Amino acid sequence: MFAAENGLKGDPRLQAISEAIRVVPHFPKPGIMFQDITTLLLDHKTFKHVVDIFVDRYRDMDISVVAGVEARGFMFGPSIALAIGAKFVPLRKPRKLPGEVISEAYELEYGTDCLEMHVGAVQPGERALVIDDLIATGGTLSAAIRLLERVGAEVVECGCVIGLPEVKGQCRLNGKPLYILVEPRELDNEICSSSAWADCRNNGASLEQMAVNV
Repeated sequence: MFAAENGLKGDPRLQAISEAIRVVPHFPKPGIMFQDITTLLLDHKTFKHVVDIFVDRYRDMDISVVAGVEARGFMFGPSIALAIGAKFVPLRKPRKLPGEVISEAYELEYGTDCLEMHVGAVQPGERALVIDDLIATGGTLSAAIRLLERVGAEVVECGCVIGLPEVKGQCRLNGKPLYILVEPRELDNEICSSSAWADCRNNGASLEQMAVNV
């Protein structure tokens, strides 16, 4: 669900978060509308809004693990974990973690990838929250859920800063709830219209490509 549908309708923090995200068309390749959250991180007040909203939601859910998906889940996950008294567990791409790991593969539009987690980082019965910056189809988050469940953790919810409304009801999240702060932005300095998105569509971009942030 979107935060505005769950008690935060009209909350000025959501507008500030949305406005702080920069849209870069045709990056890193033609047909992609890149949702750049680095501009949000430059504004410490808006960055704090993101963390505060997630903390308010999760502080009383008895969560002991915040799992952040590489790479931009690392930007928000540790702050949320500290505030709710949980440990932070990085879920990384292949060959990034030293020592023994457990891996979970997932499908991309053209090929496959996988997430890895240190063996022993999460214990059976722990309650986990998965954090990432953006969700389009849900493939990466689903892999994160499977990874945590394989070691016996209970995944309480997945939280994302940005989510595509077109696929809100189609995400493959293994039955787990999803909490999203804002929708993707249109191009900066333009009247909100479908022209920019249509341009990317005409270049053959999928929904996931149009909001990619990897």
